[in-house]
Formats: sequence, structure tokens, C-alpha cells
Amino acid sequence: MRLFFHPASSASMRVTLYLRCRGIPASLVELVSTGFETDHRGIPVFTMPEGDPETEKVGTTDLTAFNPEGRIPVLVLPDGRKMTQSGPIVDYLEESTGRHGHRSMQPDDPWLRAQMRRIMWIVAADIQPYQNIPFIIQAIGEWGMVKAPPTEHPLRRHFIRREFGALETILRQCAGRHAVGNGITLADCFLVPQVRNALLAGIDLPAEFPLLSRAWEHAVAEPDVEAVLEEAGGIVQPYAFDADKFEIYTTITEP
Repeated sequence: MRLFFHPASSASMRVTLYLRCRGIPASLVELVSTGFETDHRGIPVFTMPEGDPETEKVGTTDLTAFNPEGRIPVLVLPDGRKMTQSGPIVDYLEESTGRHGHRSMQPDDPWLRAQMRRIMWIVAADIQPYQNIPFIIQAIGEWGMVKAPPTEHPLRRHFIRREFGALETILRQCAGRHAVGNGITLADCFLVPQVRNALLAGIDLPAEFPLLSRAWEHAVAEPDVEAVLEEAGGIVQPYAFDADKFEIYTTITEP
């Protein structure tokens, strides 16, 4: 199997954290880094890697020719079938890799497993889409939203704070050393990239969300998590946008 991803993609990081923490070897899931550029608005756009067999097959580096959603990660099976979206990819790998990997990523207790998935989907469905920088830039440029730096935009902070507040309450019910119990789980794989985004947005995690901050600190102390973060540029999300293109775009589209 091959996983098309990019270190700057939070959704990709959910899966690469899972692979590293599970101990799934590259011989089973090969990581293939995609390309990266920005469009005329300054919005980051992921592209197919130059010279890759899959790129040659579709005949373009346009990611939408490979995945109509235009997003990563994408898991490609040996028979050519593709799976997208971080949650289904992780679910498929959990069920298909069997005994490969040395660490369980799910609690044994059914209630705690449900809490784990609850946290995962709050991140994936209720935070990420609305704090995503491309969404913020487009809302500023085309829908008349107040102009402010996209990484620290008030709407971005609002959605992060709103759902982090909900997560803080949920963690009172299920957290131990980590987000769900004392072992690292899929919940942490989803939380870690989102906390990186929150830190880029200027959220004071220890002051505002102490339980979430504790789970984050324990997660990043894990050697496997630390290694993935180092490869992706550190504990704070370094990816932003093309500020010059953003300024031109929002000036042109101002009413």
C-alpha cells in the first residue's frame, strides 16, 4: 500500500502519527510525499509528485485528477483502489493490517472506544473545516468577511475555542495520562495536529484548556509522536500561506 501525504497537511499527520505509533513498517505502507504550491489567492494547493507512477498514469500533477476531492491523504492499495479521508483510512488500516505493529491504538472498553471516536470526529468534522486557512482566505476574499491575518483570524479562533471547550469537558470523563486513558490512542493522533493549528492561531493552551494541554504535553513526549512532529517542522504548525498573493487577492476582491 502507498500513502500519498504531505507534512504540512494536518489530515495527513493524523495517519502518519497512527502509522508510527502502531509501528506499521514502510514495507507495508510506503509514504509518498506530494508536491506543494499556492494558487493566485495565496491558498496552499497540494500536487501530485513529479515522476511518480501514479502521476504518470493520470498525466498531470493536478491532484484532482488523482483524487476528485483535491485533498490528501490518499491510500492506494496494491490493486489500485483508493481510499480518502483520514478516518476511513485509519479504519481500513486497523482492520487490514492485523498483527502488524506492536501497539494497540484503541481502548479495550467499548465506552472509552466511543469516547475516542467522539474526540476524533469533533476534530475532523467540527473544528478542522471551519478553522482551515483556505476557507478563511476565501471567506475574506469572496464573502466579505472581516480582513485579518488568516492564521489568527477571529473566526478561526472562535471555532477552535468553541470545540476545545467541548473537548475539555469530554476529557474530564475519559482522560488519563493521554486523551483517553493512559495509553496513546487514535484520539491523540487527531488532537495533535489540531493543537499545532491552535498554537499557530495564538491560542494559550495551558491557560485556556488545561486538560487538553496536559494530554498534548504527554503526547508530544512520546518518541514516535516527537519524531513525526520533527519531520513536519516542529510542535507549532509552520505552514501558513503566501501573504503577498493574499494581499493582492483581497485588495482586488474588496467591495
